[in-house]
Amino acid sequence: MPDTYLPSILPCSSCQGHAQKLESCQPAGRLHKLWRVVCPCGCALNQWAVSEGSAIRLWNRFLGEEEKN
Repeated sequence: MPDTYLPSILPCSSCQGHAQKLESCQPAGRLHKLWRVVCPCGCALNQWAVSEGSAIRLWNRFLGEEEKN
């Protein structure tokens, strides 16, 4: 079931760009796709999520933790 209401994606911390996209893959043996947010500058998380919304929340949380450091 696709996410109907997706949270907004925060800008990339490396390039400050807003052109991030959701990338998906479906490894062999999985029934559903995995998702992650990828920026054109090459910044992306290594961790994949089970839905589009959770991938965006993971990206936003990663950026929030990066700002604290």
